[in-house]
Amino acid sequence: MSFFMASACSQEQKLGKKPKMYQPIFEITPEIEQHFDSPLRVKAEATVEAIALSKSISSATQQQQVELAKASGWGTLTDIWVKANHLGNTWQYRCHEKLSQLLTQAEIQAAKSATATAYQTSFEVIRAMWDLLGDIGFTGGAIVEPACNTIAFMGCQPALMRERSQWVGIELDPIFAQIARLLYPEALIYAQGFETVSLSDNSFDLAIGNVPFGNYKLYDPRYAHLNLSIHNYFLAKCTDLVRENGLICLITSCFTLDAANTSFRKYLASKLELVTAIRLPDIAFKRFANTEVVADILVFRKLTETELRATNQEKLSIS
Repeated sequence: MSFFMASACSQEQKLGKKPKMYQPIFEITPEIEQHFDSPLRVKAEATVEAIALSKSISSATQQQQVELAKASGWGTLTDIWVKANHLGNTWQYRCHEKLSQLLTQAEIQAAKSATATAYQTSFEVIRAMWDLLGDIGFTGGAIVEPACNTIAFMGCQPALMRERSQWVGIELDPIFAQIARLLYPEALIYAQGFETVSLSDNSFDLAIGNVPFGNYKLYDPRYAHLNLSIHNYFLAKCTDLVRENGLICLITSCFTLDAANTSFRKYLASKLELVTAIRLPDIAFKRFANTEVVADILVFRKLTETELRATNQEKLSIS
């Protein structure tokens, strides 16, 4: 039995809840993928409809799950908050009016704040990441996705690997956290910020996802001394959450590798082995997020205690 399979078995009772045998397992289908090739108006309207549906049900049928999975994230709805777009019976105006009836003022403010970072990741990129992990030898285990949105990484996971996995997702926005729960009731979803979630160190076999980018910070006293940007904070916390030999596979800002200040990269090198790094084209998020950013897929393996001791001994010998 491989390391990853053994870990998956040991975590089954600790993380999430396994679905009942008769409960259909939801997955991202070609129909859903094709939806994200639609014009922005169609994606925005589908997102609003998914939000409305999520607020009206406590569990979802298979057809309702298809509609929920068409939610793109708040980034798709950026235009609806611009008052200049409300002249006449525009789709922006209609979406704005419907959301104004559905959401509280606090939810509206949170939605406006999230438009720069909350969006769906390309399914093509997600599937490529799973292929990459499969090539490395990952076969399943305890998985955490920070900033999970609707946890599409779970919906795109290869079937056999998914059968061997237990999922935890963390999503700051309670509306999209609820959509994730309706899509994947077998997963454990936290509706709170990653910095506020208390999870045990060394408890996951894989951390995967698309982290928020930006030159701003979250407050977490454990990592305050590192003075990290938000994307690097997510990577630092994931480093502690995965166990020895565990993997981290994240989409992050290109500045994680390119920043002139090398202190964080040295910090990572003291704990992780870089397995591979892939720079994505700047249009990789255009189809889904209506934005162009430069990002990298970074894959790390967490060093074992034996490797860390050997590294420290080598440093002492050199000095």
